[in-house]
Amino acid sequence: MPSNTSVQRESCISDSGDHTVAIIGLGYVGLTLAAVMADVNFRVIGVEIREDVLGALAGGRAHFHETGIDELLGDHLRSGRLSVANALDVSDRPTTYIITVGTPIGPDKRTRIDAISAVARMIAARLMPDDLVVLRSTVRVGVTREVVKPILDQAGVSYCLAFCPERTIEGRALQELRELPQVVGGLDAASRRRAVALFRRVAGEVVEMESLEAAELVKLINNTERDLRFAFANEIAAMCDVLGLSAHDVIRASNHQYPRSNLAYPGPVGGPCLTKDPFILAEGLRTRGLEPALALAGRATNEAVITGAVASVCSALGLSEAAGAAPRVAILGLAFKGRPETDDLRGSTVVELIDAIREEYPKGTIVGFDPVASPTAVAMLGIEGVSSIEDAFRGASIVFIHNNHKALADLPLLRLGALMRRPAIIYDFWGQNKTMTGLPEGVMLTGLGYWPASLRSVGASPRSQHAT
Repeated sequence: MPSNTSVQRESCISDSGDHTVAIIGLGYVGLTLAAVMADVNFRVIGVEIREDVLGALAGGRAHFHETGIDELLGDHLRSGRLSVANALDVSDRPTTYIITVGTPIGPDKRTRIDAISAVARMIAARLMPDDLVVLRSTVRVGVTREVVKPILDQAGVSYCLAFCPERTIEGRALQELRELPQVVGGLDAASRRRAVALFRRVAGEVVEMESLEAAELVKLINNTERDLRFAFANEIAAMCDVLGLSAHDVIRASNHQYPRSNLAYPGPVGGPCLTKDPFILAEGLRTRGLEPALALAGRATNEAVITGAVASVCSALGLSEAAGAAPRVAILGLAFKGRPETDDLRGSTVVELIDAIREEYPKGTIVGFDPVASPTAVAMLGIEGVSSIEDAFRGASIVFIHNNHKALADLPLLRLGALMRRPAIIYDFWGQNKTMTGLPEGVMLTGLGYWPASLRSVGASPRSQHAT
């Protein structure tokens, strides 16, 4: 860990002086933070270059689904407490800059931080003595000190620098920003105290870390631990598939009134965080000579879930592309999760699901239904959107229930199954539809962690690809 050699700047400390905050990057992280900071009486200047985001905000709404955010944004945009633009105006004079731009990973599993560098250069060009800069984007360990700091140093003025990770869950971000402890690490003690004072006005509790690197690591290990928990649940599902058991029954019994077990249930693991944060963690550690094998094994297990399920279903159905099969395949629930509900398709495993279906059936038709996502978002997936669950089932040979939205639980499968073309398989990744009897003849229900003997008997092999 780098030693902290920066001079403490007591002039950076201000419990009440930071009234105007610039938040740069109004994606999910930046816009939810902007709404909450405006609501606790900061003057917030939001900066975003994407025209679709600015267009939505011009109408007083967010470009994504989040409970309560449109009302909050509308109030504060009208009052002037929150303003948005595609650049900072020369008349804007924030004393705090918060960087919340995205950090996607490329095909090489390395983080793209060019947007962070560009924003840091923009800030450096207008930095005034004792301004506070906070990095909130998810980054590999070391980026704040090794990338952002050298750029800001070029301004030639004293400043405060801190890292404060975003850790909210989509669907409850406005609530969690106020309730979850905020984690803060600073370049030096003065920077840390300044950032603590800032975020204490947002949340009731602030956890102070000894360094920038410690705060950077917190977000990465939080999400990697969750990814590992889900990976083990998905490996249990693979075990139960080959044994002909129900993973849900086994996990439920393991957890029941047993204080040393808190097993998760199996399901696809997607989203903008869990699909990339283990790789970001590994990227930062490799430069220190460590390969986090367990973290990467968990990610590999979760990445194999979709392709394994599709291969097994298609094998069981017995429709051969070589024989000219071109089935209709429906996907219910396209967002990366259903609870809390979201319309976010970033990192959704539905992309891998669509690719795997097309690999099996290049001539087939794929249709999709989502209870929340807009038709425009569905169209961007390159599939045909349908307006109802009934339309999705009608004429389909395979239906994948991809996410766990409550609207996709306990479906009337006797009625819906009758709309399908036989033979047919309904595959529920989340086990939300328990009925294994009473289905129309020629329609089978199966799912992740339950591969019935009736499907094994026709020669289908359980998802051996699922485990790593």
